[in-house]
Amino acid sequence: MARKAKSSVGGLRKLLLVALALLVSVLGGLFLFGRAGQKPEKPPAMDAKSAQNEKGMSLIGEDFDYTFTEREKPIFRIRGTSIKADRQGIIYLDNVAVTLYDKQGRVFHVESKNASFNRESNEGQLQGEVFLKGPDEMELRTDHLDLQQKGNVVTSPGAVEIRYLGKYVANAGRMQIDLGAETYSLMGGSQVRSIAGIEPPLQLNAQRFIYERTKHWIRCEGGSSLHRGGDWLQAQRIYGNVADDESGLTFVHAMWDVSGETRAALQAPNPGKPGKAAPERTRVKFGGKELSVVLQPQGNQPRFVALEAPADGRASLESSGPGMVRTLTAKRHIEGTLDNGVLNEAQAFGSVEIQENAHLPGKPPTQRNAAGQTARATFRPDGQLATVELNANVVYKDGDVTANGNRGTLDMDQGRGEFTGSPVVVASDRGRLESPRMVYNTDTQIVSARDGVKAKLQKVEETALAGSPLAQGEGPVNVVSQEAFWRQQPSSFVFRGDVRAWRGDNVLLTPEMRGDKAADQLTATGGVKTIWYPSEDQAAQVAGKPATAAKPVTAGPAQRTPVQVVASEMTYQQKTGVLIYTGNVRVDQQGKTLSCQKMQVDLDEKRQAKSMVCTGDAKINDPQVGRTVTGQRAVYHVADKQVEVFGDPVTMKDKDGNQIRGKRAVYAMDTGKVEVKGVDPNAPAATPVPAITPAVTPAIIPAKTPAPAPAHPGSGG
Repeated sequence: MARKAKSSVGGLRKLLLVALALLVSVLGGLFLFGRAGQKPEKPPAMDAKSAQNEKGMSLIGEDFDYTFTEREKPIFRIRGTSIKADRQGIIYLDNVAVTLYDKQGRVFHVESKNASFNRESNEGQLQGEVFLKGPDEMELRTDHLDLQQKGNVVTSPGAVEIRYLGKYVANAGRMQIDLGAETYSLMGGSQVRSIAGIEPPLQLNAQRFIYERTKHWIRCEGGSSLHRGGDWLQAQRIYGNVADDESGLTFVHAMWDVSGETRAALQAPNPGKPGKAAPERTRVKFGGKELSVVLQPQGNQPRFVALEAPADGRASLESSGPGMVRTLTAKRHIEGTLDNGVLNEAQAFGSVEIQENAHLPGKPPTQRNAAGQTARATFRPDGQLATVELNANVVYKDGDVTANGNRGTLDMDQGRGEFTGSPVVVASDRGRLESPRMVYNTDTQIVSARDGVKAKLQKVEETALAGSPLAQGEGPVNVVSQEAFWRQQPSSFVFRGDVRAWRGDNVLLTPEMRGDKAADQLTATGGVKTIWYPSEDQAAQVAGKPATAAKPVTAGPAQRTPVQVVASEMTYQQKTGVLIYTGNVRVDQQGKTLSCQKMQVDLDEKRQAKSMVCTGDAKINDPQVGRTVTGQRAVYHVADKQVEVFGDPVTMKDKDGNQIRGKRAVYAMDTGKVEVKGVDPNAPAATPVPAITPAVTPAIIPAKTPAPAPAHPGSGG
């Protein structure tokens, strides 16, 4: 009886050994996503004797339990309630259980309610609560297992559950193994997952899992998704290339509708609470048409990734941490290198765009954007985007500020952008800067420009220029200098190095010009020169004509005679309505001059001049007629059109050397007459004093302030 059982089950032993050994292989391949696989030993050759042919169904044995050995080493053990055979040589077993031992002593165990095997076709079946158990805690459960195509194909037409390593479970609607091609497939909606308690948890879903062992390919087809801890990947297909020694994956390729997310192993510093851990780790989301990953087989660590953009979309990387989201997109592709599973550097090609959205504690929400044709980015160890270098047609936007250049480098954490170009242009509704090189600080919103600057300042009435000589006229204020610092809000600026500022015909020259809207102050230092042309309305009012009076054809040029002021410094304070020139002040108009150490213009609520006070060695000089008036202080009363010169003494001299001294001199702008009061009786007699051509000019009158104009030469009274 024992010999019959051994002969009858020889073919079945081969079937079970082959199927079980190869099932171990496919399980190893399927779980390469979470653990390095193990290459099993090849099964032994099939060399059993054929069973006896009998007419009809013959009972060979009942309630049997046999163990077969070779030199006292167990080969397999078989148990069952009955063994039968028909005349076609098909063996039938009921409630069969088989335990197999390979050359390494590994145990394979199979149970089912029924089993059959055709010795000639080398085909067979296991039916009814089929259970297979092998090394590495491998278990397979199904209701039906077939050996087909002369023993080359093992299939399960129904649901299959496979357990492996005591950690993973695979489920599928059906299974097929092609032994000749070494192709293993789970189909009909498949899932591989880790059991509860395994960290990080793993889950892989697809309509089909296919492992082509000879080609070293694993294919997940039909709505594939892979989850590992907080990381996930979705695509229509996910392909994996297995290392030659089956120790891990070397390459992964995901195609069509690719999206996913990874979480950094490290936490970012909490910007709201320095020194404390962030509430969550940085997350990196990605999306595109295709994703390629090159891996280090030992540990399945990715080393290089490439993300392709769809034809009508963009490839994207989005890194988000506490209060900060930074996104990198490109119309062609993004590729990068990784360290410990985290991107450390990436390159992007094709209309690259960068976007930053910040919601940091204690600060208003901000959004910044940058774009270029190509980009190189670096990432922090926690996975957050850190720096970006953009090239070709670079555009950067921060609120109302836009920068354009050939190249731009952004330090996202430091809030700093550096741009170069021919030129770089920074613009907003308040103005425009041009220079070959600029640096922009996102926190302070300060632009630093160097190596030659051109600027146009708009909204002059809302800047520190309001009320200054440059405020007169229309259009923007133009500035050229060697370097500049400009802040959008609150409005402020500094221009240095051969500064030349102008608006219309009015010009200001100085080594340095500063404006601060918050302090309502404009300052020019290091030596100042202003050239100012009064408006026609101002000139008409000074000449004693209505502002709307028609301009005589021949009088036009005289009414807009320029006023030039030279001083060491100029300051305008809008709150107090005071414009001041200090240090060797000299005012020139039509050859007449007024000089002193300090000149102050007091303005009214309409920013029109109420009075102009010149102090410290005040002097009126008219070289055309050879007349001077000197004193310590000169006051021009705009409403009365009179200039008072005060001193101890006030001295008036003419070209012939005649002079008159007194305590005060009153100069009438309308008539040109001079009245000296408090005359010194001991002074030598003087010739009669002819009318004096007005010498005090409106050079220091602030913008939009009507001021008296000088009379034409020879118009004395």
